[in-house]
Amino acid sequence: MRTLLIAACLVAGTLPALAGPTCSPSDSRAQILGSASIGAIHPAWHSRKVGYGWSLQVKREDHDDAGMTYYVGDLYDTTGKLATRNVYALDSEWDCGP
Repeated sequence: MRTLLIAACLVAGTLPALAGPTCSPSDSRAQILGSASIGAIHPAWHSRKVGYGWSLQVKREDHDDAGMTYYVGDLYDTTGKLATRNVYALDSEWDCGP
């Protein structure tokens, strides 16, 4: 029994951490950023915009020197397909639920 418990703990330790919330744009002008800085548009997102059907799977939060909060995560298109990994998004432009 003890061996089984140890094995279960080892397996659980190798599983990825649970992801944060899934968010959707609250503003049609939501920017996809490359770093925690307003206006630092992600290279893959120059001249592109996300629509209301897109989603951001938040991994963590980051802050700039002015104290603005940014979500860091993976961006998914309207079909649920991964579009861009590790993007930054200004928290005020995204709705993460209640």
